[in-house]
Amino acid sequence: MSGAAARPRREYPGQTLSVATRLVAPARPPAEPLWLCLGFPRLPLEVRGGCGEENEERIVVDHDGRVIQPSRSAAENGVSPGMPLNAALALCPGLQVLARDQAAEEAALARLAGWAGAFTPLVSVAPPAALLLEIRGSLRLFGGLDSLRQRLRNALRATAHVAREAVAPTPLAALWLARANDSEAVIDRAALAGRIGRLRPAVTCWPGTTLTVLRGLGVESLADCLRLPRDGFARRIGRGPLADLDRALGRMPDPRSPFRAPLRYQGALELAAETADTARLARAMRGLFAELEGFLRARQRAVSRLAITLSHLRHPATTLTLGLASPGLEAARFNMLFAERLERLALPAPVISIAVEAEPGEALAPAAAGLFGDEPGDTAGLQLVERLRARLGREAVHGLSLRDEHRPERAWAVAEPGAGAYEIAFPLMQRPGWLLESPQPLRMHGGRPWFDGVLAMESGPERLEAGWWDGCEIARDYWIARTPAGVRLWVFRELGARGDAAGARPWFLHGIFG
Repeated sequence: MSGAAARPRREYPGQTLSVATRLVAPARPPAEPLWLCLGFPRLPLEVRGGCGEENEERIVVDHDGRVIQPSRSAAENGVSPGMPLNAALALCPGLQVLARDQAAEEAALARLAGWAGAFTPLVSVAPPAALLLEIRGSLRLFGGLDSLRQRLRNALRATAHVAREAVAPTPLAALWLARANDSEAVIDRAALAGRIGRLRPAVTCWPGTTLTVLRGLGVESLADCLRLPRDGFARRIGRGPLADLDRALGRMPDPRSPFRAPLRYQGALELAAETADTARLARAMRGLFAELEGFLRARQRAVSRLAITLSHLRHPATTLTLGLASPGLEAARFNMLFAERLERLALPAPVISIAVEAEPGEALAPAAAGLFGDEPGDTAGLQLVERLRARLGREAVHGLSLRDEHRPERAWAVAEPGAGAYEIAFPLMQRPGWLLESPQPLRMHGGRPWFDGVLAMESGPERLEAGWWDGCEIARDYWIARTPAGVRLWVFRELGARGDAAGARPWFLHGIFG
């Protein structure tokens, strides 16, 4: 090969590399999944206890009469899970006994799954009382794992549910760690064996016969299970538990079915005891409103109306509607409106359960900042409208919309607040801010109009002639007048009207300037 042929080829800016020499960047391996488990150990009591009032002595019992879960106050008196009902009543004679409602638990878990969609698009339900969230793709959005977990805790606290959380690279490991109340995050899959090895076999929820066999073999932890020969473990214990261990360690795939949220939110909560205390009802409703906010945030949608039902024992249910002046999703906003309505609501009987239903409507749109950067420009005004409507009734508060009409009586119409245009330019004449429902005749003194004194004309006339097409014709000359006290009025005279004995035509008051 000649020296010219052996000389290396130089590349210049803008020069395209040949196919043979084009560099291909190595593909980045996909990020390993990261699962966060939320376990709800007190769900049976929460769906029957309402506001989470743990100072009351209450228990939830199964169909066989054994205690599933005691309240904190009952537990302090010696009541524990698995205890027979008679033994629990002997320790707490005034104990309130509640039957387990598995349908309500399933419904609550489904609502929480919809709420959790605000933090990740992949949520899976792990019955009977846990959720699995794949959060790897959400870490950057929420500023890292610690920030995500803190925001999740704060949002969960508003729902009035108590949860144990755990983080691991596999969903089953995260579930077992949550059951063991081990909240220290496991990020590296290589560390899984050491972390789940410390757990007792009971966290796996394997059948009781399996756990009995393991105890007979002297197995006290999952690390003992991992040290046993695989063939012998499968022969004595079964291939199902062995596959569970492989899935927890990431040796086998563990696909999870994603939760599909319903199109509308429907939340219900049974109270531990009937009550007519509005403060207690407002506290109970806060949890449902917090769930609704998460449900809406997951869909980036807002609502304009909430339907609320308060059920009674021997009376028809009380239904009310919360109307929002503008679409929203904030639980604090719903709480405020509900509290305002409760103040003027006459309940026919104590309430035994509450429910809220809402259908997402408009998509969320970014709002302009307020003058001081604290809130959107018109949010404060619309929230005032909502509070007034909640207190006075929807029909007592409305907005105004201008119409393309010269007749003053027909130049406006009732509209939803914020829906109409409120600014219009009148280059020739001004218009009063307060228009009378119908023009009022003015008294006359010496042929001049009188209102708290003889009126002085400031400007005018402005002639208005319209309405011949619909049979409501007007023909008037309008003036701006001032009383001796300085009040500015909008007055007019009818064209062609017959005058009094002195020939003076009558005057009418139609508006007052602010």
